Amino acid sequence: MRSAPIGVFDSGMGGLGVVRALRAAMPCERLIFFGDNANAPYGEKTPEEIRALSLRAAQTLTDRGVKALVVACNTATSAAEAALRQRLDIPVVGIEPDLASARAIAGDKRVIVFATQATLSLPRYLEAKGRLCPNAVSIPAPELVQMVERGAVAGEEPEAFFREKLAPWRGEIGAIVLGCTHFTFLRAPLRAVAPGIALLDGIARLTRNLRSMLAAADALAETGEGGVELHTSASDPAVMARMRALYEMRAQ
Repeated sequence: MRSAPIGVFDSGMGGLGVVRALRAAMPCERLIFFGDNANAPYGEKTPEEIRALSLRAAQTLTDRGVKALVVACNTATSAAEAALRQRLDIPVVGIEPDLASARAIAGDKRVIVFATQATLSLPRYLEAKGRLCPNAVSIPAPELVQMVERGAVAGEEPEAFFREKLAPWRGEIGAIVLGCTHFTFLRAPLRAVAPGIALLDGIARLTRNLRSMLAAADALAETGEGGVELHTSASDPAVMARMRALYEMRAQ
């Protein structure tokens, strides 16, 4: 069990940031990443469609004998984590917007949440927002997903987007939540527009949760070199090339 790989999936390329974090935190683990780029983005689909696609992605990874499943997609976590836990007999760990940390950091200032429309409209986020951060400003940002999928992770395009969306709250922002794993690759342009403001993506919490689950199951790999395999549902070779480039990109 310790030597089995960990499966990680996302609707596209955003989950590669999670893979990098897991690789750094657990270097002895073997990681298999599956990006469902052929069906991206999930954030514009119905909850039923997201659950079906997530179950299919999970099956792709469980067929490879993974010992745990990481849902490296906020939208898939919101719509499908419960179904995945019910269906699978391995640990399932999802990611969600880190509203608790944002509220603690922001204090009396405003919390801004960038995420997909599906994440922002599903009950999981709405319940957490009402309980933890009722005054948060929720901003759907499908454009950012497409930027990352195209490799436009720096320069005027993402900066202009952030500049426009944050303008109404200038001077009032205490924390920004990156509620989609794609957005972790846009930290540099976001910092250029909103310097000094805390950016929270929830990846560190996911990593801690996964490590605890594996340790409790005596399934944590503590020897060996580990490694990463990248896979995509897309047939275009350029997609895999962009995936490799994003994975190898220097952390922001």
